[in-house]
Amino acid sequence: MIYRYVQFVGLGIVVLLVPLAGAKGLAGRNAIELRVQNFTVPPSTGPVGHLLVQNVHDTAYKGKVQLKFPAGWTYTPMVFDLSLEPHESVRLPFTIDKAVDAKTNSYAVELIATDSTGGGISRKQNIVCASAPYFKPKIDGNIADWADSIPVTFVGNGKKTVIRTYWTKRLWSVCVEVEEAKLGGYRKNAEAGTVDAVQFALAVGGAETGSKPEDKANRYEFLIVDCPGLFAKDKCFLLARPGEVLGLSQEVRSLDGLEFAAAGVVVKRKGKTTVYECSIPFSAMPQIRPDTGREICFSILVHDPDDTGIRDWGKAAGLWQSQRNKYAWCSWQGVKWAEPPPYDNKIEWGLCSSKY
Repeated sequence: MIYRYVQFVGLGIVVLLVPLAGAKGLAGRNAIELRVQNFTVPPSTGPVGHLLVQNVHDTAYKGKVQLKFPAGWTYTPMVFDLSLEPHESVRLPFTIDKAVDAKTNSYAVELIATDSTGGGISRKQNIVCASAPYFKPKIDGNIADWADSIPVTFVGNGKKTVIRTYWTKRLWSVCVEVEEAKLGGYRKNAEAGTVDAVQFALAVGGAETGSKPEDKANRYEFLIVDCPGLFAKDKCFLLARPGEVLGLSQEVRSLDGLEFAAAGVVVKRKGKTTVYECSIPFSAMPQIRPDTGREICFSILVHDPDDTGIRDWGKAAGLWQSQRNKYAWCSWQGVKWAEPPPYDNKIEWGLCSSKY
């Protein structure tokens, strides 16, 4: 059998897929795909978590999945019985009864799946609490306002990215710290591979991305860039909104005319780190209703074309290879894509009252 191994060093995510003794493959592939979703509230509060399982074959699957969290945690159930029809997907809940919040916001979990023949796989993940506390920061490039956020950290190609979010009834705010060698700002008619940027998408909880060009988008997608110049203001562009056909995402569009003036944006370079700050009014995203405890979808891409390339939160969050989707992200003038395409942008994120 062939297994994938992906590691994000340091405070990042580890996704490790290995065969168990006696494991049997089907056409060189795994019979099922496994993933634990990120928490959307701190684990010490006793949240309900979810295990995702997908049968990737044309035959039924029967077996069990054992869930293993760090020593000292208690959770129910610890083992799930599986009976899946061909290509069926299930979302299975479990309850955290006892847990300890980690300063690193990184929690190790292992999934051990065994089928009815005794074969199986083991998958290791580090999941996070992916949630935005209630607060309105000042958008000025100073991260002191983000002290009470819940940072999500991952490392790609040796460089660290930190995502922080807040919300209020009126605003969605995001701060992304990008460790990078240098900052390439946006200029009109920029050539491909010359612009550093942060691209992010939001959608209602449970939304799914289509796979055909005629399917309709169900996300709000934005791009924030540094604009060099003594009096230049950093910019936010609105790339997609619900109802637009997904085929539009594949067009290399000029950013002229896509400016989103209602956003607050500051991009600042500090040493070897670029800080991207942005606030978006919820009035511009009417499908998303901000309330405490609500789960939404949120993901980001970091564009660092002259060094690490594209850093994809979907990859770090442990999405499956089958969840790569070229229609999940819009193209734009100045971007440099690579194969295979990025992962989907529909990743669980919560709105909580505070991190405590």
